[in-house]
Amino acid sequence: MSFCVVGGGKMGLSHLALITPYLGKANVNLVERKRSVRLIFKLMGYNTFASLDAVVTKQGKPQGIVIATPTSAHAVLSEWAIANRIPFFVEKPLTLDAARSASLVQKANDAGVFAQTGFVMRYVATFQRLRALIDDGRLGPLRGYCASMRGNVLTKPPKPESWQGDFNRGGGSLNEYGPHIIDLCRFVFGEVTSVRRAEHGKVLSSNADDWVNLDWSHASGVDGSLLINWCDTTKRKSVIEIDAEFEYARVRVDNSAVEVIFNEDAPLDADTRAELSTPIQPQNVGFYLRGEEFSLEMEAFLSTCLGRSLHVDRDLPEGIAPKLEDGYAVDQLIENIAKKAGLK
Repeated sequence: MSFCVVGGGKMGLSHLALITPYLGKANVNLVERKRSVRLIFKLMGYNTFASLDAVVTKQGKPQGIVIATPTSAHAVLSEWAIANRIPFFVEKPLTLDAARSASLVQKANDAGVFAQTGFVMRYVATFQRLRALIDDGRLGPLRGYCASMRGNVLTKPPKPESWQGDFNRGGGSLNEYGPHIIDLCRFVFGEVTSVRRAEHGKVLSSNADDWVNLDWSHASGVDGSLLINWCDTTKRKSVIEIDAEFEYARVRVDNSAVEVIFNEDAPLDADTRAELSTPIQPQNVGFYLRGEEFSLEMEAFLSTCLGRSLHVDRDLPEGIAPKLEDGYAVDQLIENIAKKAGLK
């Protein structure tokens, strides 16, 4: 048994550290072009390779591949996995070209290859609770919502050669923060049918957006507004916040808490109010690093590849793993927003 993590950057090393306790170090390979990075991890006891072809030559086909490289390499590596009939996990965004993303979806479906996209926010228990409250119906119909993802990633102007300050190379808040919050809104509120308004602003960047503000509509008929800002000095790290208005209550949700504020005239008895206000508990995981959500998404991917569940907590929502189709849908929305906001 062998799995490959492709990319020795921040996300690749995070996934490597997560997968190792589940599979054992001997069964995890790091694929990285930089010889210095390979040498360091070889000294730590990992099998390291310069390419996926080298892995196949030495060990045979791996059972799964985690793609955590810069976005520009996602398509080529995904196509390699599809051509070799190997399940793969690919970080967000899927690609920087919605047409290319659509092609990947078609190729994977034609080949019957399983693929999972790295939209980790679906695995956060508080956002799952909001989704469940909408489905439950006891708070009445959802009337609308405001959502935001804000953080303090950019603290000084990007260097001219840096991808961070270049929208066309994947920089800017829409490309970086956008995939997470856009997919989360699709997950919680349903498919987006139209982007009605979008604008962007620059604070520290010259060739990319530092914030994006938009209004859109969902297939359910619900309207929402979205703010994305990656240089918000009031935040120490990225935080997602959603304020949803129901007929009988207002629900405020962030990465760690759910607050239900009932209307005075809400026709709900004390027991129902207590039930709907019960604090959410994060799910248990086999190994914790960075947050339960990162462990849960990797447990889901490894379980699919191995054909047996690696989940410790059996009480998990079904069918939440983001597919390649979700990656394409988000890439398409990013293109639509970019055009509407004047970024393209």
